[in-house]
Amino acid sequence: MTKPSRKGHLRLRRDIATLFRQLRNDNTSGSSEIASNAIRRIKSIVGCADAGASAHLFTLISEGLVSAQPSMGIMMNLADGIAAMTYAPHKDMLSYLDGFRAAMEDHARVIARRTAPLLKGRDTVMTYSSSSTVLESLKYAYRNGARFKVAVPESRPMNEGKAMAAGLSKTSIPVLYMTDAACMSMLAAGDIDAVLIGGDAIHMGDLVCKTGSLAIAALCKAGKVPLYGLCATEKIVPRRFNGRFVIVDRPAGEVSDIKNSSLRIANRYFERVPLHMFTRVVTDGGEQS
Repeated sequence: MTKPSRKGHLRLRRDIATLFRQLRNDNTSGSSEIASNAIRRIKSIVGCADAGASAHLFTLISEGLVSAQPSMGIMMNLADGIAAMTYAPHKDMLSYLDGFRAAMEDHARVIARRTAPLLKGRDTVMTYSSSSTVLESLKYAYRNGARFKVAVPESRPMNEGKAMAAGLSKTSIPVLYMTDAACMSMLAAGDIDAVLIGGDAIHMGDLVCKTGSLAIAALCKAGKVPLYGLCATEKIVPRRFNGRFVIVDRPAGEVSDIKNSSLRIANRYFERVPLHMFTRVVTDGGEQS
C-alpha cells in the first residue's frame, strides 16, 4: 500500500478541515441538503486522496461529520456507514456515497407520494423553517391536483423560511410569507388547515425540529389542526449514537449584537417535539411512534 506524501497528507487535512467548517457553519439549509452537500465534498476529497490514506481519511471524516452537526440524525447514519468501510478501497467508498444519496432522493419521493393525499381539500397549509422534503412534498401534491396556498414564516434567527418561500414561489403555488409571530396568530385564529414540519432527527421518541415547532404543535393540538411531521428513515439516530446526540447553543450574535453582563441570549436552532403530538409522522418506512 502506498504511503501518502507529507504534502498530500497536509492537503488532505486542510481539505477535511474546510469540509467540517462549511458543514458546521451552514445554518440555513435543511439536514438533507446539508448531507447532500457533504457527500459531494467528501467524494471530491476521496477522489483526490492517496490510496494509502484510506483508513486515516475515513476515520477522520466519520468522526468529523457527527461533531459538525450533532443534532442531525442523517449525519450520524452517513458517518456510521463510512466508519463501517474504514479499510475499503476508494472506489467502494465512492459507490457507498452515491448509494446513500440515491436512497435519500428515493425516500423523499416516497414521502411526497404519501403526503399528497393528506393535503387534498386543504385551503391553507403552513410549514416552518426550510426543508427540502417538505418543499418537494408540497410541489408533488400541487402537481397532482391538490389546490392550496402555503403560509411560510420567516423562521428566525437566520430567516431560512425565505428560501422555502422562494422555492415555492417558483411554482404556481400561492405563498404567504410572514413573521413567526404572525404565523402563530393565524394558527390560533383557525386560519390554517394543516401544518407540515420537516424533522432533522428522530431520537428517543421525539421528532427534533426547528425551535418554535413545539409551540406550533401545542396550537395545533388545541385547535384540532392536523400536524404532519415529514422525516426520512436515514434521520433516525442509530442507537450507538444516542450518547453523542446533542442540541447545541448557537452564536448569540445571530439574535442580537447587544452586549451586557446582565443579558443572556438564548439561541438554539432545534427542539424536541414528542411524536404523539403529531397527527402522523410520514416516513419512507412505517409510521413512527
